[in-house]
Amino acid sequence: MTFNDSRLAKLLRLFQRRGLRHGMNAVATAFARKHLNVPLDVFADYQWVLTKEHTASLPVTRSGPLRINWLLPGIATAHGGLFNIFRAIQELENRGHENRVYMLGIQAGSRAAVRARIGKDYFSIKAEVEVFSDKIKDSDALVATSWPTAYAIRGIGNTGQKFYFVQDLEHMFYAPGSLHEFARQTYQFGFRGITAGSWIADVLRRDFNMECSVFGFSYDRHAYASTGNHLLTSGKKRVLFYARPETERRGFELGLLALSLVAQSMPGVEFVLAGFSRRSLDLPFPAIFPGVLPISKLGALYRSCDVALILSHTNLSLLPLELMACGCAVVSNRGPNTEWLLSDQTVQLAEPDPKSLAWALVELLRNDGLRLHKIEAALAFVNSTDWTREITAIESALLTSRATALQLTPHV
Repeated sequence: MTFNDSRLAKLLRLFQRRGLRHGMNAVATAFARKHLNVPLDVFADYQWVLTKEHTASLPVTRSGPLRINWLLPGIATAHGGLFNIFRAIQELENRGHENRVYMLGIQAGSRAAVRARIGKDYFSIKAEVEVFSDKIKDSDALVATSWPTAYAIRGIGNTGQKFYFVQDLEHMFYAPGSLHEFARQTYQFGFRGITAGSWIADVLRRDFNMECSVFGFSYDRHAYASTGNHLLTSGKKRVLFYARPETERRGFELGLLALSLVAQSMPGVEFVLAGFSRRSLDLPFPAIFPGVLPISKLGALYRSCDVALILSHTNLSLLPLELMACGCAVVSNRGPNTEWLLSDQTVQLAEPDPKSLAWALVELLRNDGLRLHKIEAALAFVNSTDWTREITAIESALLTSRATALQLTPHV
């Protein structure tokens, strides 16, 4: 199996130069019309979208551990999706399966450093880390983990089956147009979906007739825990906002408008804008900017806050569960993309407009009884979740798909 390098060379070089965050947006702003002062060459920059399809051609193994190849766009620090992927790889290895990781966004000389970084920032894995090029080793299961990697594995034939590890509906990251459609088309490549939550699976089944299995979320019990003192009694009331101005789906502008209304209603409240470093930003209220913190310090920050505003306009992140585990009450926006996991019993849900979100925050800040009720219900819920169970769901998706394929394979 080989690729037409002229179709993938631009993509590979972009990821190698710029890494995961820039690379995934690439393709988003790959050789962007607005941001790069270079001639627009659609055929050179996006020809990889035309990569010829190669169906899975290897016979499906009848039993035993699986050989699983994962294709990732690159490596980054504190990336929630990578936590889920490397956690799954580690546990699948513990269960006897052989994993191999291929990355678009690294160069040959950095493989050892990347592998060490995975162990330091995420989880220790046995899997070899390889540069994705024109050849990969045979596998029983080949897994795409983002829409650019879906285009890459579409051109690979030396595998038993192809899967798509879908943690968000990535076409929704872009305004309607070419990139939106490029991402959207990947759901029609015929891969078996393994989705983070039921909302994604529901959309993919309904809109794309895609076969999907689902895994849910849990949290790291070593990093996030409540002290048992669920109502903070000293100092000002504190509201944490997950502020990500560069990430449209996290509702930065909506959140700030809601916080401004809270500040008008309750002038003594202290606001913590977490997730980005302070920059030129005019606010009508004082705020604390803790910056991007290591996981070892996040639990203490969450426990110091009474309420957190967490907005998600596509799929949820792990953050609501991590805050809930620390005894911080959560306010989030209503919608099927959040309510597959969050409920009125465990968090304060509100319509995604500034006044509704502000009122939800104010109600929790003023009503200690309501806040305590939400916190206790949330703690009971998160403690019922379990990553081992969710990795079992991922493993079951892989094994069940193999069993189904064997049933459909004619005996010779």
